[in-house]
Amino acid sequence: MGIIGRLFGGKSDLEKMQQALQQRSYVEALHLGEDLLAAGETSDALSAGIIEASDGLARLNLDEGVRSLQAGNFSLATEHLELAKTQARSAELIAEIEIALTQSPEEERPQSEEKTTEGLACGSCAPTPFLDDVATDDFPDLHSQFELIIASYPQAVQQRYLEKSKSFLKAFLMVHNGEDKQALPFWEEVPREERDDLYLFEVGCLYARLGENKRGIALLKQALDAGPGNGLVIDALLSLLLEQGDASAAHKLLQKQLDAGANPAFCYARQTELHAASHNSQAAFDSARKALGAGYAEPGFMVLAAGLFEAAGQDEDAEKMLSGLSGGGCGGGMNLHLAEFLLRKERELGKVLDAFNAACRQEPENPRWQLRVAQTYLARNWRKQGLEILGRVVGDPRLDDVLRLEAEQLLANA
Repeated sequence: MGIIGRLFGGKSDLEKMQQALQQRSYVEALHLGEDLLAAGETSDALSAGIIEASDGLARLNLDEGVRSLQAGNFSLATEHLELAKTQARSAELIAEIEIALTQSPEEERPQSEEKTTEGLACGSCAPTPFLDDVATDDFPDLHSQFELIIASYPQAVQQRYLEKSKSFLKAFLMVHNGEDKQALPFWEEVPREERDDLYLFEVGCLYARLGENKRGIALLKQALDAGPGNGLVIDALLSLLLEQGDASAAHKLLQKQLDAGANPAFCYARQTELHAASHNSQAAFDSARKALGAGYAEPGFMVLAAGLFEAAGQDEDAEKMLSGLSGGGCGGGMNLHLAEFLLRKERELGKVLDAFNAACRQEPENPRWQLRVAQTYLARNWRKQGLEILGRVVGDPRLDDVLRLEAEQLLANA
């Protein structure tokens, strides 16, 4: 629920950013990183995360650009590639983008004053000439900002946002620039006929961010009545209900949406998360199975579902889910969730060790991977090396408390 957390002004910390990166939610990770920078946070991990998020977005647009080149759509390809070039941070990726740009005929390249939203990572296509009219000193680099925000929304609603009026977009952009109170009168200027579920969603979230949860919930319920099944609205309502400690209302909301014909995969996935949060393992497992059966495959959910299946003794299914996730690092290879699973089973320890060593190089500030290396050494009976690393990492103040307990228990039993 990264979008919702950002809309409600939720906590933006390094751990959430790293989780977003693991799930390849690059837009969310970039926003979290920028929030941390704005709050005065500085660290190598933060800098590395922002670079990874920027390169991740650039890679998405590079891939879209290459596909457009192959299809002969040179104008669209150039839009994607030019956007990718502005996003990329690593020299190797920039060079790759520049090579791709040389494959697009010069005469097909659009002039800078003819920018369109075809450069969106989502691939939605709609010109937005109104953006230049909206631009003020408060909205630097408006095109890029708007593209980033819309790209983080579900693809099903992106086109609807692109079709909104200038007054809607003015208020929308003010909210997403953190000018919450200043945006309220702008929302009042939106014509009555345009106050649909998206309008009610944005204004409801705004009131929630301003601390008026009761009013926010009322508007979000209206939004759901106006647009049943809207995942953005469901997520927002769930967040507010859970914030108030009303898990029962959250469950009833999902059941009502299921009964109304909302996307079952989405609703069962959210049910899984609710049951798991309340430690109702059997109900979470049952909901996860329904969500998977309906085709839900969001990476973060797959990790949760795999954990539930593993706890239920269905290791083969759990391994298949984790094996389907993308590999770790720029060189591919085994993803870290699968590596941790295989470590628990003491299988393929050579590949597991490679994955954890690569993670140590990529995230040297994260002691989690040093602990995993130590555990892998011990699983391979390389006791001297394992205990040496374990002795160092157990005292690392950055180590999560749960992981510290793992390390302490290992040392106690050594």
